Order: sequence, then structure tokens, then C-alpha cells
Amino acid sequence: MKLTDMLSYSFNALHYGKVRSWLTMLGIVVGISTIVVLIGLVEGLKQDITSELEGFGSRTIVVTPSGISAAASFMPTQGKLYLDDYERVKRLGAVEYITPVITGRTYAKYKKDEISLSAFGVEPEVFKQVTGTIELEEGRFLTDSDRKSVVVGYNIAKEQFDEEVRVGSVIYLSEERYTVVGVLKKTGSSFTNFDDAVFIPFEEAEDMFSDIMAEDEITAIRLTVKEGDDPEEVAEEIETILLSAHKVSEDEKDFNVITSAFINEQLNEITGVLSLFMGAIASISLIVGGVGISNTMFMSVIERTKEIGTIKAIGATPSEIERLFLVESSLIGFFGGLAGLALAFILIVIIDASGFVPAVFIPWVAGGALLFSATVGILAGYFPARQAAKLDPIEALRYE
Repeated sequence: MKLTDMLSYSFNALHYGKVRSWLTMLGIVVGISTIVVLIGLVEGLKQDITSELEGFGSRTIVVTPSGISAAASFMPTQGKLYLDDYERVKRLGAVEYITPVITGRTYAKYKKDEISLSAFGVEPEVFKQVTGTIELEEGRFLTDSDRKSVVVGYNIAKEQFDEEVRVGSVIYLSEERYTVVGVLKKTGSSFTNFDDAVFIPFEEAEDMFSDIMAEDEITAIRLTVKEGDDPEEVAEEIETILLSAHKVSEDEKDFNVITSAFINEQLNEITGVLSLFMGAIASISLIVGGVGISNTMFMSVIERTKEIGTIKAIGATPSEIERLFLVESSLIGFFGGLAGLALAFILIVIIDASGFVPAVFIPWVAGGALLFSATVGILAGYFPARQAAKLDPIEALRYE
């Protein structure tokens, strides 16, 4: 029996029981669409974060304090960074620009409204060099000569207060009067989230947070590595210097040295595990769909027992009968997979257009899912096909 004949026979069989065929495919449709959509969501999130990493800067390194370690809590620098740490790192020859940063929460009052926000104390000229994402909506950034001046993030200026904050407006931070000299453009970045923050001179931030921070304590060290130097090697040098200065071991490390490569590595690990986990969950639907196909094919063998006997009587071999039913079950899996991909594509377009979460349709995932669905169909149809192949033609023709 030719393959074309088998396909024609299988199409006729599926058409004859089209309601049952579509119900059988439903499990495959749900499984395939779920796998493609979930992996598309993870990949969309990954691509979104990766694009944000470009704003972080490939040559940028940020050093921040980490949680306090009980093993070495007697150390005065445990879980903290100081200007001495900044001076130590500054001596590295590979450092192009470097600046200390102080960050804290404070209250801001504008007109009749009062909100809580993050305030960054920075050295203006150097901070602009180590942060490539600063773009202004209006006004200018701070200068080293500024006093009681502030630059506000986009959300602070446009959304947080009832009235829009503009250049020249007066805003009170911790009861101190500041004049707005600039408003930042919206970044929308989770790595450099300046939209909900304000920037003030470093010395004024020291005074503002003196009651909650130790003398000479800082929140972070931001730096850029010279062109041609490897940021990862510089990060290792910084780690060695600070481990020695803080008198802690690798396991007791009280600081983090963050590079774009480090973030990307963590991101790949997380999204890889997430994709695998979501794919495994979605595969349960395919298993259920496979059971449905197997059940349908067993019923088909029983219903078509006489037909199978007739085909055998006119010369069809057991292997041809087996292949006949395998083709039919694989078609159920294949068309169920196609319908699942169509549904997944529509859902991904809707999700991505909503702007709530990023999602992408990945061709290789779609191709793999379609192949997988056809394979599920073949595997699910194997035992019913074997049963059909073993039927005795005489007994089959007598079947009522």
C-alpha cells in the first residue's frame, strides 16, 4: 500500500469521525499552545532584560554592600561600604571613571503633596561618565558647583504629584528647600531605575542621611573600565582587594561586585530553569492528549474490525495495517500541533500588544513543538496499530 493511499484512507477516517477527531486533538492543541506561549513569555522577558543591560553598560561595574554575615558581625565594615573602599578601588590602573554614591529614602514635598522617594547623592560630573542612561527631558544635570539643586526622575516629575514638577520648581527634601534644575527622560529600566528617584550633590546626601549612616559610609561605588581592559578581570581584582580590606573570606563576603556579564549569566540560569520548568508543566497536557489519541485509536480499531478484515482479505499485510493506523494517529498529533501553534501565535500577539508583559513567537520552538506533537501521535497510536495488525482476517470479517 502506497503512502498516498494511506494518507487518503486516514483523511477519510478522520473526516468520518470529525467531531471525535477534533475532541481528541483538543488535548494536543492545549499542550502545544501552552508550551509555545510560556516559553515565548520567558524568552520575551529575557530579551527585554537583555536590552536593558545595554543601558547598564558593558564596561560598567557597580560595587554594593550585601547582607550582614553572622560569622563576622563584629567587623565594623561588615555589610557596609566606606569611602576608604572607594579610595582602594580608585587606585586600580584599569579604572577610567569612578565615583561613590549615597542612596536613601526620604520625604519630598511639592505644593500640598508629600511622597516618599529615593534620593541619590552623586558627584555630578563623574556620575554622568559612569552612567550612560542619563538623558534629560528638560533642563540640565547637576554640576559640581551646584548647591541645594535637584534633578528629578520622570515619574516624580510627571506622575507622583498632583501638579507637574518643572525646571525652576521648588521642592522640599527632608524639610530642605531645593530648586529643580532638570527632569530626566523616562528610562523604564530595572537596572538603572532613575524614573522614581531624585539626584542631589554628594555632600548634601551625606548630611541628609547622617542619622542613619555611619561616618564616611557610602551605598555604592560605580566605575567604568578603560577601553581594552576586561571588566571581569577588573571585577576579580576589586573582589580580592575588598575581601582583604574587610578581612572576610569568600563565604563571608559582605559586598557584591556586579558587571553586565554577571547579570547576563544569572539571567540565563534563571530563564533556562524557568523555561524547562514551564515546558515540563505544559507537557502534562501533551501526555493527556496522547492518552486521548490512544483511546480514540483503540475505539477506531474496534469499530473498524470488519473493515480491517476486508483490507487484509484483499492482500494487505500486518505491517501495512500497522502503518495505516500509525499514519492516522500521527495526523491527529500533527494537525493538533498546527492548531496549537496557530492559537499560540494569536495569544502571543495579543499579550505582546497589551504591553503588560513582553512575549515572542520563537520559530525553532514552534518547529520542535510540531515535531513533538506528531511524535506523541505516533507513540499514542502504536499499541492500537499493533492490535489492528494482529487481527485475524476471518475472525474480523465475522465480527458484529
